[in-house]
Amino acid sequence: MKILIHFGKEFDFFQTKGRQDRRLVYDVNRNASVKDIIESLGVPHTEVGHLYFNYQVIDFSYIPFSPGRVDVKGIPSPFDVRSPSVLRPKPLDRFRFIADVNVIRLGRLLILLGFDVHYSSSCLDHEIADIAEAEHRIILTRDTDLLKRKKIDFARRIMADLPYEQLVETVCFFGLEPMIHFFSRCTACNVPLVTVAKSEVMPLLEPKTKLYFNTFFRCPQCKNVFWRGSHYDSIRKRMSSLGISIKS
Repeated sequence: MKILIHFGKEFDFFQTKGRQDRRLVYDVNRNASVKDIIESLGVPHTEVGHLYFNYQVIDFSYIPFSPGRVDVKGIPSPFDVRSPSVLRPKPLDRFRFIADVNVIRLGRLLILLGFDVHYSSSCLDHEIADIAEAEHRIILTRDTDLLKRKKIDFARRIMADLPYEQLVETVCFFGLEPMIHFFSRCTACNVPLVTVAKSEVMPLLEPKTKLYFNTFFRCPQCKNVFWRGSHYDSIRKRMSSLGISIKS
């Protein structure tokens, strides 16, 4: 039995080497789900937003039992993971991320913007999938094969090469700008910072810092002290130049 599969142009990146046509005839010789068929052709299910068989809505578990046409559509941006859909009936309650070793700098930049991001250079693929499932996190990665794991529901295959470009891609794709809370988390610990009195941290400050700054924050985990110095303004300007608006 043969079926026609029609991929949207947003999946061109995932085309297997030597295949350039978005429409192809697939020979179904086993009871394979649409998810398995699509991923055998290089497209991870995490990048799919809508599926149709003969123009009828289906989910990933659908098994074609007759000839027909499968249409594979991408996820419209902005992708609100808090809204249920046919392919993802169990939404997340908030935007929490896990960044794998390939996009650790992206993870740190997202923490700067106030987002809860778990990152580690030592996590294996199955561990990342387990953490994402247990803690209801969105996986950010450049590893396409990782995203084919069945237990992963929410993820983004990052296309951009450079960290700040990856940040713009992520903010735009998920529509994160209204949720930005800049400089509110420790980039080392991913823990919300707390405001501390200047008198509490005076012994830790350099003379010029004592003179020019009065508002301080501290990580309750690593105890590092933060303040909105020149680095704060320079990062804000860099974000602004990229089109990411940060409120004061």
